[in-house]
Amino acid sequence: MKSGLLKLAAVAVAITAASGARAAPVTQDDFLLNTTANLVSLCGADKTDPLYTAAINFCHGFTLGTYTMLRIEDAASRSKHKAICMPNPPPTRDQAIAAFVAWASSRPKTLASPPTDGLGEYLLAQYPCK
Repeated sequence: MKSGLLKLAAVAVAITAASGARAAPVTQDDFLLNTTANLVSLCGADKTDPLYTAAINFCHGFTLGTYTMLRIEDAASRSKHKAICMPNPPPTRDQAIAAFVAWASSRPKTLASPPTDGLGEYLLAQYPCK
């Protein structure tokens, strides 16, 4: 059981690591996290951004909580078919966050959605169970 939780935590962290893929500066409004675009801004913060540390920490906490909630919900489902299946081994932190930032950045409708919806949509699209 412990190794399963550790793997879950590792995957969640993998989803949240900083990639520096976004050059636009982080704003205080991004921390209100009204949209997936705000999450993309925080998770893709450039290492030279004055708000980088706060942005990445916020990104990690939010995405870890969201991912964990989605996995728990999936596990509790009465359906035999699970929705999200991470590959083994899971992507590295840098790979996962760069992929999320790139994926969401090219989807205006997703960027306008709530951040939990955007992250969930990404996970379902990238890691569906077969």
